Formats: sequence, C-alpha cells, structure tokens
Amino acid sequence: MKMFGQSILVRSVQLALCTTALSLSAVVAAEESNSEEKVTGLEVIEVTSRKRIETVKDVPATVTAMSAENINDYLGSGENIRALAGRVPSLQIESSNGRQSPRFYIRGLGNTDFDVNANQPVSMVLDNIVLENAVLKSIPLFDVERVEVLNGPQGTVFGRNTTAGIVKIDTVAPDFTNEGYVRGGYGSRGTMFLEAGKNFELSDTWAARASFKHQERDEWVDNITTGDEVGGYEEFAYRLQFLYDNGSDTRALLKFHGFDQDGDMPQIFYANAFEVGKSGLRDSFDESKIYHDSTSGFELDHQGGSLEIEHDFENVTLTSITGYDTLESWSYADIDGGVTDFSGVPNQLGKQLWFNVASGDGLSDHEQLTQELRLSGDSDDIYYQVGLFYFKEDYTVDNKDLDAEGNTTNFYQIDQLTTSYALFGQVEYKPVEDWAFTLGLRYTSDDKELDIREGGTSNVVFEIDKDDSYVNWDLAARYTIDRDLTAFARVGNASRGPVTIGRFGFPSEADTETLTSYEVGLKADLFDGNARWHITAYTYDIEDHQLTATGGEANTNSLLNADNTYGAGIETSFEAMLTDQLRISTNLSYNKTEIQDKTLKAERCSSTPTCTAYDEVANTVEGDFGPVVTVFVDGNPLPRSPKWLANININYELPVDYGYYYVQTDWNYRSKSNIFLYEAKEFYADARWIGGLRLGFNNDDGFDVAIVGRNITDKIVADGAVDFLNLTAFVNEPRFWGIEIGYNFY
Repeated sequence: MKMFGQSILVRSVQLALCTTALSLSAVVAAEESNSEEKVTGLEVIEVTSRKRIETVKDVPATVTAMSAENINDYLGSGENIRALAGRVPSLQIESSNGRQSPRFYIRGLGNTDFDVNANQPVSMVLDNIVLENAVLKSIPLFDVERVEVLNGPQGTVFGRNTTAGIVKIDTVAPDFTNEGYVRGGYGSRGTMFLEAGKNFELSDTWAARASFKHQERDEWVDNITTGDEVGGYEEFAYRLQFLYDNGSDTRALLKFHGFDQDGDMPQIFYANAFEVGKSGLRDSFDESKIYHDSTSGFELDHQGGSLEIEHDFENVTLTSITGYDTLESWSYADIDGGVTDFSGVPNQLGKQLWFNVASGDGLSDHEQLTQELRLSGDSDDIYYQVGLFYFKEDYTVDNKDLDAEGNTTNFYQIDQLTTSYALFGQVEYKPVEDWAFTLGLRYTSDDKELDIREGGTSNVVFEIDKDDSYVNWDLAARYTIDRDLTAFARVGNASRGPVTIGRFGFPSEADTETLTSYEVGLKADLFDGNARWHITAYTYDIEDHQLTATGGEANTNSLLNADNTYGAGIETSFEAMLTDQLRISTNLSYNKTEIQDKTLKAERCSSTPTCTAYDEVANTVEGDFGPVVTVFVDGNPLPRSPKWLANININYELPVDYGYYYVQTDWNYRSKSNIFLYEAKEFYADARWIGGLRLGFNNDDGFDVAIVGRNITDKIVADGAVDFLNLTAFVNEPRFWGIEIGYNFY
C-alpha cells in the first residue's frame, strides 16, 4: 500500500482545514451577532447510497447529495448534466461530443475515450438502473428528487461493478397526492425550456406521475466559410410512472421513458485555437466564429422502461429490478475544425493544412437489459442484503469518414456483445451502540465479443473475444464519537472487466483492472445543527489500469494497461445556516494522480506543426503525414483530472408578508489539467472560475420568477482538444442571461 507523501498530506489537510475554518468562523460570528435571532438549523439529509434510507452520517463512505433546487439552478441556462461538474467533491464531467456522451471522473479516474462504445469507471445509475453506454448517459435531468455521488469503489451494493464511483440519480416518484409543477425559461442565444410534472391519484392503491422537458437553442455561431449559423439543437424527454402500493407488503413501480435529440453540430471544434509554444487560447479567439467546410449534425432516439417490485415477507424483503433501454444515435462533424488551406503556412486560426477531415459515429440496433434480484433484512444488530445481477448489452457501432458534403468515403461497423453475471452482498454488524462494521463481497463474470466488419456487409475482418471472472470486497467501520460526530474508515477493492474497441477497423483491447483504495473520514454536525462538516482523506492503487491513448497520428483510440496508477487526495465540504435568511455551502477537493509504468508509451501529437511536448521520446517512425513520435508517459498525471475542484454557493432570502425575495450565487473552480496521456504546453484544459447568479421572488402560493445568469464573467477556456490534425480546441459555454418562471401546485 502506498501512503501519502507527508508534505502532500500536510499541505492538503492544512488548506482544507483553513478553508473550512474560515467558514466556521463565519458561523461563530453570525451566531454572536445574532444572539437574539434563533437559527432554525439545517434539514437532515437522507440518502439511499446503500439501497436503504439512511442519513449521510450513517454511511461509512464519502457520499454527497445534491438537492433538486440546486440542480435546477445549475441547469437553468440550457446546460445538461455536465453542469454538475465540481459541485460535489472530486466530481468532474466533460465530453468531446457536446451534448452527447458525457464522461464522468471521480477522484481523477475516468476515461477520455470518445468512442461511443467506450467503457467508463464511473457508473451512472438512474432510478436504480445502470446506464452503461456513454450515449445512454446523455439523457437530460428533469423532475429530479436528488443526485447522490458515491466516491470510491462500489459493487457490493449495486449490481454493476465500478472502480471510481457512482453518480446516482433519483427522479420524483408518484405518490397519492395531486401535486406537481410547471417551469419554463428563455434566455441568451434563443435558449428556451419548458418542463412539468404531476401526480395523479388513480385509486386507493394506484398512483401515477407524468413529466416531460422540452429544450431548444437557436443557431448562434457564425460559420465564416459557408455564411451559415450553427449551434442549435432541440430536445424532448418524457417519463411516465405507475405506482402500486397496497399499504402493507407489496409495492411496484412501472416506468416508461424516452428522449429525442436533434441538432446541427454535436461539438464545436475550433481549428488552431492554440498557438505553438503558448498555453491557453490565443488572444484573437472568438467562440462565436468558426471556419468549417464540412457538414455536421447529431440525432438521438432513446426509449426504455423499468419495473421495480418490492415485497415484504415476515423477516425479509425481496426486491426485483428489471430495466430495458434501446437507442439509435448518429453524430458527425468537421473534426479538423477549419477550412482546408493549401498555403503551407501552419497554425493559422480556423485553417487546416492540405486536407479535410470529417467523420461520424453512431449506435444502431442497441439493446441493454438488466435484471437484479435482492434479498434484505435486519435484526437488532445486523443488517444484510444479498443479490444477483445480470447485464446484457448488444449493439452496432457505425464509424464513417465523410467528405465535405457528408458522403461516406470509409465505413466500418463494430458489433459488440457484453454479458455479465454477478453475485454480491453486504452485511452490517453493530456489536455495541457506538460501533458498526460493514463487510461486502462480490463475484463477477464478464464476457465481451467484438467483431469488426466492412461497413454495410457481413465481411468480418477482425474478432475479439475476452472474458474474465474476479472477486472483489470492501470492509468499513463507523464509530459514533458522540451525537454530533462520527468517524469512519474504509478499505475497498473493485475491478473493471476486460474492454474492447475497434474504431475504423483498428482493434484494441485491455485486460481487467483492479483498484484498492483506503480512506478515513469525519462527519460532524456543528452549532446545534446549524452547520455540518465532512472531510475525507484517501489513497488508492490500480493494478493493470485501463487507459486510452486518443489521437496522436490518426482519428483513433488505443487501449493500454498501465502496470500501476497511484492516487491520493483530500475531500471536504461545509454547509451552514448563518441566519434564518443566509445559507452557505462550500466544498473543496484535491486529487493527485500518477501513472507508474516505466515502459508505457503513447503517441505524441502529429499536428501541423507539432505541439511543444515535455515527455521523453521513445521512438520515431515515418508516417503518411510526417514523423510519428511516441513518448514515455511514466510519472504523468491522468488526463482530464484537475488537482483542485472547489464550489461555493450562497443563498440569501428576504421575507415579506406575501412571500420572499432571494439572491443566490455560486462559483465553481477547476484547476489546470492536461488533456492527453502525454504533456504538452498547448494541450491543457485551463484553470477557471465559473460564476452563477439568480435573483428572484417566490410567493406563498408556489409562484416563482427569477433572473438567471450563468458564467456571468464570460470566462472562456479550452475544455478539450484534437491533436492529430492541428492545434484544435473546444471550449466551455459562454455567458448566459435569462428569465425563469415556475409554479408548484398542490
């Protein structure tokens, strides 16, 4: 087991404690200055991170919950789930496919693979159904009860194993009332949305809930090459649920959902947005102008459903969760981000030397089926659950090279079938009142079959069949120091089974990776329940870590296994009611990662001109468009993994006789991070602060109106890059101002 270097641990703890101390002092000052004003205290947060209702303090792991109110604030500008990045400790979300295929990272662990069949170490679980494929995770958030983020390895509670963590989304379920809501908004770039949800009491035992969200944006980016405007999209999602509850021993929830998405550009690529030898976007960069000479667009059609049945026997509860999802998607773009130029002058903004590159990727014939059976029960000092899990996903990937008019010039199809079986369980034992010990165990069998075909034919040119079985475990202890303070320690072990890809006919595979993590933490309620503070320190090692080398010489990905990857960090969060009107919440995380494999190599950028890379050259060979250089990446941090993430949210309410006025502001920080496995001066996602503002009024009858601002300082930085053509970048969303109106009815 590797432990923190002492200096890193000391500095990290000092900074975390310093940040928290400032907030604690604010609470003390507020209590002293408002000695005659009684503060009512924070609400108790309940979570279901262990498939049962508990308070956050009861869970011997790092789990953070986001309320529906905060989630709605972050999504008000037409953003999707990527807006939740950094809102809780160690959570990062990005995508090189725009509004499709979000990629999640927890504690620095994620997967930069942009293939639509890429496997991720962070699972997204929507209403107890794991959504495995990255395209499935594109589904918008609406009518959400809460989002819980579980840091670290999971698997002995949830059906699908995961090494980095879980983003668990619970939508609002039906109940036997007729309450509901409607909300809409309009703002910058013609962005508008309308969403609603309502319960229906059908009988004494049956209830239903219907909800939907429509969202769209006008074209707002000028394509100087064609004279057109791009950047528009339209989305519609719905959810229909039926609840059966006989009031005694049987409950069932049947859900149908769908999502349709269309747009004219999945990701906006800017050719040579970087300058050679410089970090950050060039001074003349303008996110509202592009120079594309190829067509682009995206579409997605996702349908699915689930059935959850729960029955109480005398001493045990049986739960069955069945899920089915299917989707069709297609996304294509001008990957080089510029107009073809024959001048021979490299690194011109908006220009691509010598040749044009456009491509498209899609999923067809996609089906995902999951089935979980679980038994759970408890006595005075023992709680247990044991389950069986089955997972099957079958689909075809379409990879196409395109000409400027969108005609296919090169076409490959990849058929992939993934089958997984698991037996998992967890038991919690409380030998005395103050102590609780948890032991979890999991057996998994994974099988992946991949065929690469010439597009539109049955001619298979390559086959991969990989399978593996493995056992994982976790062990945790929780100690209740007093009524307001608990401590925990956890050792977790999880694996990610073998993975395969075959982009544009290039097969690649990687063996099973296994992560072992160690963490300790404190969870405290402070100042008579008016504040709470959590802090966790962790370290982990990953054996045979699955990594993806993206780009380099061509528009492909390669899977690698690193001997070891090391990670360590500190996560802390603080929340307080300073007065009955003023609330503050903050979080901060530091994540250090390091690839440890002296022989591991990756292709360096092959752009024209090449980037300013720092890594030691391993070898150089001649390629179609110049030298192909591979470099050693030992000692490098993981890509797209910023060391620092921070968030602060301040909310003030001014009561009046007929309601209250409110001001809410949030500020989100992400430090600099390298984009690829290798390090280069140009290819960094820059550090940035992104600020939001909400000014509104809410009356006693459930009516709410607000002015909403996102990225109010209009900070634009590179979020990602393409390295095999030129110094191409894509960036974050620009400033947004809008108005929202909502009404809750009962």
